[in-house]
Amino acid sequence: MRRNSDEGRHRGPVSDAGHKPMKDAHVVPYLRERLPAFSPTGEPRRVPGGHLNVVWRVPGAERSLIVKYAPPYIAADPDTPLDPSRLLIEARCLRALGQGGRLNGLTGAAVRPPKAIDLNPDVPVLLMEDIGPVPSFGRWLREADAEPLEKRAAAQGRRLGAFLGRLHAATCDDDHCADAFNNRPMQKTRHAVQYQGVADMLRKAGVGDADVLGRRAETLGRSLLGPGRCLTMGDLWPPSVLIGPGTHLRIIDWELAHYGRPLQDVAHWRAHLWMQRQRAPSEAVARAVAAHRDAFLGAYGEALGDTKASLWDPAERRDAAIHVGAELLVRAVGPFQAGYVYAGLDVEHPAVQTAVATAAEHLRAPAAADVLGR
Repeated sequence: MRRNSDEGRHRGPVSDAGHKPMKDAHVVPYLRERLPAFSPTGEPRRVPGGHLNVVWRVPGAERSLIVKYAPPYIAADPDTPLDPSRLLIEARCLRALGQGGRLNGLTGAAVRPPKAIDLNPDVPVLLMEDIGPVPSFGRWLREADAEPLEKRAAAQGRRLGAFLGRLHAATCDDDHCADAFNNRPMQKTRHAVQYQGVADMLRKAGVGDADVLGRRAETLGRSLLGPGRCLTMGDLWPPSVLIGPGTHLRIIDWELAHYGRPLQDVAHWRAHLWMQRQRAPSEAVARAVAAHRDAFLGAYGEALGDTKASLWDPAERRDAAIHVGAELLVRAVGPFQAGYVYAGLDVEHPAVQTAVATAAEHLRAPAAADVLGR
């Protein structure tokens, strides 16, 4: 019998008593202490786009490294506490999926996370392979050559969908994974920030049945605090999917990974593909997003195999639609609007209103939405 998620390794927030923030000047001395064989050839540079953590790229004589530091608060908002055990979860994922790890058979040259090099849980700081200054999925869509874009986007969809399906299927009802990847602190934060805020976001956008729809989202958020069914990546959105050489995919930022429910990955990606398509700068990019979506869903379903009926019962499909609605809202009119496709747009902007209306329909009639469909 699989253990309740409350019995996992991370039961509550880590205290920040006596915490000394890691700063730019500390990075090179830290590396010399932890990795004496590493020879820095330049100053550490902040990797842009970080929100939860502070991330540096450090050049070296033979290779560059990524240094990720997780303070006991949101790095971009120090007044908001956030459990730093998130970085231990990320390190555990990278090691499980890396060479010699329990889940290494799920990855390959085409799709994998970065390699973990060193973890200091006391700070905490994770050192990992530097994938390089390669584009994220969203940036790649806008910068790649238009002519073969649709075909290449579909190929990436098949790679990503197959990997995610293998991950969900291989870890389905797995006691070891349920314990090792219990990330309840981050689940509680997501419930508070995302699902509990739905009613306010809908009211802000002028939706009349905001309270009813908000309660539906809150119910989903509470249910996601319960026992899970498989390991989820937890933060599958365009900045977490890097396009490496040969269009190989590198999946980064696993600190929200959790032994949870498959909707937390599939519905999340579907919501972001909807946004990427709606805000596409050209019809060619919009077609490429649609091709990626269809290929992703097809490959994901095939990779699930016999676990599909168990993992994706009618309740999961319904709840997936609710999550799509919540994710659209938090990006269009919520706290995560900045830095994404609706950045700087007023609530009355037509694109924002369309996103809100789509979100409300997913919340209002979740059984009618088909997140696994095309």
